[in-house]
Amino acid sequence: MTTETWIVYKTETMSDSGWEERMLMPRQSLTDILEENWSAEENPTIPQIGDRTRAYKTDDQDAITHAREGDWVVTRVEKFASFDTDTRIVVCYCKYAPIAPQWEQVPRGATANELLDAVEV
Repeated sequence: MTTETWIVYKTETMSDSGWEERMLMPRQSLTDILEENWSAEENPTIPQIGDRTRAYKTDDQDAITHAREGDWVVTRVEKFASFDTDTRIVVCYCKYAPIAPQWEQVPRGATANELLDAVEV
């Protein structure tokens, strides 16, 4: 059985700063969830207090082109495990602590077509 880990980054409270970046579309409602990730690794990297979220930029074709450390810092981590399945949940509570953005270009990987062309038939 594969272990799955759901990592959720959320604000400490709904009234935390940075609310403009936490509005959901199309209703413009407010959420306290900043980001979430799934991992199927047996021993995933669990965020630690002091870690920052990541921020990303995209180009005109919705491809990620740049990344940087985000404006949210992990202040507390809670871990939960299911008694019935191999599912784990990690909740990372975060505070808003904006920093000057230092964007780094994300290396572009091969497209699906390039990978298929490289395979010998």
